[in-house]
Amino acid sequence: MAPRNPFRPTFGIVPEVVAGRTGTVAQVSLALDESPGSPYRFTLISGARGSGKTVLLNLLEKEARERGWTPLRITASNAMLDKLTQTDLPKLLSEESPNTHRTQITGGSLAGIGSVTVERTRRYPYQESLHSLLREAVTSLDKRGGGLFLSLDELQSTSPEHLHSLTDAIQDVVRDELPLALTVAGLPFEIAELLDHPGTTFLRRAVPIPLTALPPSEVEQTLRETAQRGNKSFTDAAARTATEATQGYPYLMQLIGSVAWALADKEITPATIDAALPLVIERMGLQVHAPALRGLPEREREYLLHICCT
Repeated sequence: MAPRNPFRPTFGIVPEVVAGRTGTVAQVSLALDESPGSPYRFTLISGARGSGKTVLLNLLEKEARERGWTPLRITASNAMLDKLTQTDLPKLLSEESPNTHRTQITGGSLAGIGSVTVERTRRYPYQESLHSLLREAVTSLDKRGGGLFLSLDELQSTSPEHLHSLTDAIQDVVRDELPLALTVAGLPFEIAELLDHPGTTFLRRAVPIPLTALPPSEVEQTLRETAQRGNKSFTDAAARTATEATQGYPYLMQLIGSVAWALADKEITPATIDAALPLVIERMGLQVHAPALRGLPEREREYLLHICCT
């Protein structure tokens, strides 16, 4: 059976070998083991497309689960609050509470042997608020020594009003020192605009985690280790060339590694990297640059083109 390509140039998928995020994971992990006042229980991850935001969220969720916390992903959309109050939190409560239904006698007859009509109704049949559902969910998890770990990706897709409602409910629970954590991720410029809104005060106090370029040493080590998992290896010269080409950008590291691994037989050489780079540049344009520029007015695109060509 042929070995599988170990590189994963796919947005949001955790790579075989993760580079450069151990410090953040360690800080959040420690915060979950500390008291409710630990600052790293509330984090704000920012970075460009392909910088590893969603991957880091996945790693933090995994770490929370291993510490007995329950991860819950919040969907950044116009239906965010409805999904939380009507689906996500009631489902969590149903899973946590053994008595999610109550039994009622709704009718009966005592003639002869007699009969009784019984109806089972949900324990939470009325319209709960986000505040009450969130508090009850966290309280239930706290009783068994756990907590609720909320994550929200693509923060810029959330309306300021919905974000205010969410953080207001979170802050209400946190004031009672209950085990609740929140980590959010988004694009830097859009996050900055969103945090200027008066309803996002709570998030401004979250620990900022900007995802900057990875150090060359970590990039090279990750390229080598990942390739070896697919039974191939970089020559020293090829590893240096590939590392320089990534510019410390996580998605580009996975993309270069994936194309180079696919082109090589057993050894990835400088010639392999030379052959890979044109394909990599084409894919970067389609998968990263085109989506990033899609919303720009024509005049701004022309300005960027002028800068690139001068």
